[in-house]
Amino acid sequence: MPRNKVNPTCPACGSSATLPFENEENARTEQTFSEIILTIFLLFLVLFIVFLLFLLSHASLPVGILIILAMFLLWQKKKEQRRALMRPHKFVCLDCSRNFKA
Repeated sequence: MPRNKVNPTCPACGSSATLPFENEENARTEQTFSEIILTIFLLFLVLFIVFLLFLLSHASLPVGILIILAMFLLWQKKKEQRRALMRPHKFVCLDCSRNFKA
């Protein structure tokens, strides 16, 4: 869906009866509550393990740098995925059956 959640008008016939063109690539899966809780639990578990590693190791500086680098790369990937969602989406007009991007 576009950013404003309103379907655009068809450029060919001017009709407002348009729907987003759906295919399996654009399908988004919803996460269940248990998946979200499990993800949060695993995140805290990893953070606890990293904390223990810092306490027990003399190599905490290189490990810390690697963790910061990994977090930066994950942040960049998430930022790129957000840009992909902002790209124009395909729509289909219900009146004239034409496909267009908006």
